[in-house]
Amino acid sequence: MTGIPVQIFSGATPIAVSGLGQLLVAPFDYDEVVAITLNANNTAFNFYKPKAHMRFVITGILLTASSGVVQSALIDVYEGTSATDIVIEKSILHVEILKNDFRDITPMNVVVREGKWLNAKTDDNNIFITITGYYIPVTSAD
Repeated sequence: MTGIPVQIFSGATPIAVSGLGQLLVAPFDYDEVVAITLNANNTAFNFYKPKAHMRFVITGILLTASSGVVQSALIDVYEGTSATDIVIEKSILHVEILKNDFRDITPMNVVVREGKWLNAKTDDNNIFITITGYYIPVTSAD
């Protein structure tokens, strides 16, 4: 299926489309980046905390398993009710990664619910995770 090339303008300024095909009617915020070493088993590591009247949008996750991983590691990225909550309230990513392996999960467009903490945990203490994204305001439609 082919499309017809179209340009939309607001005055003399062209309106942009994201890499995911979304029509952008306002500028995106710049990504925030948090990189953490998960160096304790079954422990919550917090990446982003809730902000009043905001939700966090995940744009990418990079996972790396070091040579210290026994064979493989299970990794969970999830919404929690606090920075130390190991209970997965809503799973965002559940993946197994092999020793000396990495996964680059981009582009993503996943929203964390308002008031929730974005945490990660693993069953091996040799995992490195980087999560990128930005906050957006909660609208009445949310």
